[in-house]
Amino acid sequence: MPPLDPDDIQRFANCWNEGRFFDAHETLEPRWIATRDRGLRGLIQLAAALLHLSRGNIKGARTTLERAIVRLRDPQNAACPIDQTALAAFGTHVLERLETTPPDSLVKSRPRLEVGPPRAP
Repeated sequence: MPPLDPDDIQRFANCWNEGRFFDAHETLEPRWIATRDRGLRGLIQLAAALLHLSRGNIKGARTTLERAIVRLRDPQNAACPIDQTALAAFGTHVLERLETTPPDSLVKSRPRLEVGPPRAP
């Protein structure tokens, strides 16, 4: 199984853009289980963090964001058509504002994901 399947990534992006964070997580989990790519895990965790936020679970969001950011910044990640570095920056932005910004505003501030050609982390 190749590390990243363009169809999986597109489905993840579609779910993310539509605010379906649980579905986004579920889309990539089988691929991550097969490959153990840290970048995929970071994407899954970032979606899970936004799910926590949308449910008002600040503590869960914080923990999951911290884990996701480290993984999204890993230079050993497989090339991915989603800009993981930009999503790590978004995660950091959210993490810094957890205590001062309403959770729904943070969720709505997420970048829209566009799937392009694979790029190195």
